[in-house]
Amino acid sequence: MIIEACHIAQFGKWKDADFSFSPGKNSFLWDNGYGKTSFIYFFKLMFYGVSGDRKQDLEENERKHYMPFQGASFGGRIIFRIGEKRYRLERSFGLKKSEDSFRLFDEDSGKESKDYSENIGEELFSLDAESFQRVCMISHEDLHFSMNSRMHAKLGNVAEDQEDMKKFQQVQTILKDGINALSPNRRTGSIFKLKMQEEELSSGLYGKEALENAVLSIEKEVLSLTEKETRRKEEGKALEAELSQRISEKDSLGKWMSYAQKKEEWEKAEYRYENALKWYYQDRFSEIPEEKKALLWKEEMQSLQEQIHSIKKEIEKVSEAGGENVGVEAEKEEGIVLPLEEASIPGASRAKKDTSKNETFGNVTKEMGQYGTSPVVLFALVGLGLIFVLLFFGKLFGMPLGLPSALFLLLGILSLSLCFFLWWSGEQKKRTWKEKQEEEEARQRKQQAIRFASLEELLSRFHKLEDMQDLEMEAAGRKEEFLLFVEEEGGEQAFSLLEEKQKEWEEGPSLEESRRKLEEFRKEEEERREEIRKKRAEREAKVRDLEFLEEQERLLEQKKEEREALEKRYNLLQKTKAYLEMAKERFALQYKEPILEAFQKYFQSICTEPLQFQMSEDLELSFVDRGLSREQGYLSEGLQDLCRFCQKLAIFDAMFREEKAFLLLDDPFSHLDEKNGARARALLEELAESRQIFYFTCSEERKS
Repeated sequence: MIIEACHIAQFGKWKDADFSFSPGKNSFLWDNGYGKTSFIYFFKLMFYGVSGDRKQDLEENERKHYMPFQGASFGGRIIFRIGEKRYRLERSFGLKKSEDSFRLFDEDSGKESKDYSENIGEELFSLDAESFQRVCMISHEDLHFSMNSRMHAKLGNVAEDQEDMKKFQQVQTILKDGINALSPNRRTGSIFKLKMQEEELSSGLYGKEALENAVLSIEKEVLSLTEKETRRKEEGKALEAELSQRISEKDSLGKWMSYAQKKEEWEKAEYRYENALKWYYQDRFSEIPEEKKALLWKEEMQSLQEQIHSIKKEIEKVSEAGGENVGVEAEKEEGIVLPLEEASIPGASRAKKDTSKNETFGNVTKEMGQYGTSPVVLFALVGLGLIFVLLFFGKLFGMPLGLPSALFLLLGILSLSLCFFLWWSGEQKKRTWKEKQEEEEARQRKQQAIRFASLEELLSRFHKLEDMQDLEMEAAGRKEEFLLFVEEEGGEQAFSLLEEKQKEWEEGPSLEESRRKLEEFRKEEEERREEIRKKRAEREAKVRDLEFLEEQERLLEQKKEEREALEKRYNLLQKTKAYLEMAKERFALQYKEPILEAFQKYFQSICTEPLQFQMSEDLELSFVDRGLSREQGYLSEGLQDLCRFCQKLAIFDAMFREEKAFLLLDDPFSHLDEKNGARARALLEELAESRQIFYFTCSEERKS
């Protein structure tokens, strides 16, 4: 295949560019940034179309990478020859795939050709776009090489078998992923996960037998408690019958109970009253006749009432005489409270207090006025003194007065001094009077306190006698209530018969005891029922646990079956992968040796290093050093690039044995030294005799 010419309408930075090419070597000396890489990719995209539309990275999305900045369509045409037939390939690319166009013409006739479809690259070279880039596009930036299934198919001359070799790499990947997904050694493997689940389930089944025995034991306890409850029901019925009979007997003896209760209340009231008399009379109680015991304290109560009334009268007289304030203070100091009669008329007492206060204040003021000078006199003396002082200053400032200024000053001082003397003497008399008044008030308060202390003692004794009067009235009331009840119910004889029945009833078990026995029985019965409920709940819980363990056991068996099935599948996939690897190795033997021979020929024509090389079925190169196989990484960067370049040339020859494709070289010798670079360029001249080569460089030295 020979590229004769091309026209670039728009592609990257290229626009309206025309080129013509020779069948052999076509060299281009372009500076960096001139567009060498875009020119090389123009050929790839014209034959294969754009790829990576869904990629966001600009380097991977060829449509975005090579589209002009203004966003117009891009593309061009290529005129090429296959054998004796010439074609014109026209292709344009839009903003999206639906806007792309492809047309192929017979260049000699000008008619549109149907010899090839828009997949013309794969149809011409039997390689996909990725493989074409790896084999036919050699760049100094990326001399690394890796095989894929399409390249294996091309090398093995089975490129036309699309359903076999085209899927080899995909099948290998699927097998590898399937083996890893099932791996028993990887934590992410299904078999490994199932084994872990089995161990977890097995560990949970260790207590199954003990749980089964516990369920049987609890079931026996529940049966035993249920039988015991059935037997105890008859005992409960007997206790209920006994209690019912005792309640019936008690109801028939209800009158006797009322009789005994009322009699007891009367006796208790009499007892309390008698104890009160003993406490009041103390040692005299046994000496006083019975008929007088109830009269003496009443007479004393009457006497106390008269004494209290007399003392109250005396206190009222003192209050009316002006000593109310003293009395009030005495009340506050001693904590004495007057009888209730004093507080019953609050309006009247308040009016009496206000009147007495006003009278007392008037008397005090009037009496105090006898000891002091009238304020009118004092103010007159002060005013007269100030007038004389003003006349003194007027005389000094030239007022025409008949008397000398010293006389005015002397009269003013005398007036003010006399005023001060009168005021001071009045204050001294008031202070003396207040001291006498305070002594009198203290004396009156003391007398009042004594009266109130006596009144308090009398009131205390009076209140105790009132309590005794209440006890007497209570005892009389209880007696009257008891006698009335006995009379209404038929007299003492009727209650004497009930008393005999009461004694017989008391000899038997008491009603409270019968109730207590029945309550204890019911409590025990409830405890047994609660115990049965707990045991049944415990049994149900353990049964649920047992059912869960049985479900776990069933799940364990299911997991084991799944694991065994996956292990069979895992072994089958491993064997399949191994057989495919063996087939791949045997298949690679058909072209590995010719490629290795061609590689060594090219390498030795450029480099004088005496290196011996080996090649794997994936065409990975290694060299032998002192009998040991070494990777290319141990070589210098220049030798590594040289090995990769020679390897690509050898693979290119093996792939295109008859109809040679064209080679696109983007300065592949930039890392070689001067001698190796010169020999490599000489090799290109030899290769150009049998294939078309496009050689791009930015160095004048590397062009020759």
